Amino acid sequence: MSVRPSNLPPVQDMPPPGGYPKVDLVRAVPSRGPKGWQIWAGAALMIAWGFNRVGKTNREAAVQKLEERKFRYAVVPFLQAEADQEYMEREEANLKEEAEIMKDVPGWKVGKNPYKTGVWMPRRVYTFDMANNS
Repeated sequence: MSVRPSNLPPVQDMPPPGGYPKVDLVRAVPSRGPKGWQIWAGAALMIAWGFNRVGKTNREAAVQKLEERKFRYAVVPFLQAEADQEYMEREEANLKEEAEIMKDVPGWKVGKNPYKTGVWMPRRVYTFDMANNS
């Protein structure tokens, strides 16, 4: 057991005169970022802007595709005329070769369709390598 240093009564700590100051129980925590509704609003705006950009890009692509299609439609007659001319040149060369090969066959008519269907079909004309296909 301990022995008291003096015979005086114990001294109890007491509040200062007028009392302690009030303690503010409200948390003074700094803001940790945007509120939830602000995040939702920002996300909704970004998504709407993204859809807008996608729609605009799709419209621009459709216009570009339409222009390309119009250009191709305008060029097709020239390309077809060129292809027809090449076909006729190859056909003429084939007919000359056929006449040379079949000159000894009696009754052979150069360029006559060998089929009896009555339906006109273009003759097969080789286009890749004339040297190997003749």
